[in-house]
Amino acid sequence: MAEERYEPVSCDYHDQLEAAAMHHQRVKLQLDDGRTEQGRVEDVYTARGAEFIRFATDDGPEEIRLDHIISMKEE
Repeated sequence: MAEERYEPVSCDYHDQLEAAAMHHQRVKLQLDDGRTEQGRVEDVYTARGAEFIRFATDDGPEEIRLDHIISMKEE
């Protein structure tokens, strides 16, 4: 099954994610599938025609597409 089309996020939101990565902030993410994840944004990058974050959780690293993030709050 093919991944749905990537919907670019706003530049301001992208900048917030990059700042969280740069400052090693612990954040809580609400995802569009109903999950809530807690951890640190390690990197923001582009791959396979979409933008992602590398997210470090207590359970291990995760790759999350930016258009799957509904909200981010600092912890």
